[in-house]
Amino acid sequence: MIVSSLNSLEETLPPLHHDMVSNEIFTKEQAIHARVAISILGPGGGAEMHVHPGSEHYFLMLEGRLKVRTDKMEVIVGPGECVLVEDGEPHQVINAYDGVTRYFALGCPYPSEWKPFDPETK
Repeated sequence: MIVSSLNSLEETLPPLHHDMVSNEIFTKEQAIHARVAISILGPGGGAEMHVHPGSEHYFLMLEGRLKVRTDKMEVIVGPGECVLVEDGEPHQVINAYDGVTRYFALGCPYPSEWKPFDPETK
């Protein structure tokens, strides 16, 4: 068993993201089958449209509002709502709130890469 404290997490910035912090709850070596993190977006924070081939993502909203876009649709979710971005689905997250937005992020398996997505070159 491994126990992690949310008070002592290392702040990271995933590739293609800005104005946010993604605190990995367990390292890649500890949670070998998933990326487990709390993501915190400041006003205007988010990510470019990108894709993780071979990995699906779950975003469970804790605070604020999050706009989640794919190449086919867009939703805005709030506390208590959860989004599944399917394996290989291009996606983008944007803070849709004037304050801080927080969500629990789970990527299964751990993403091997963050690839920019250009709809022109699908």
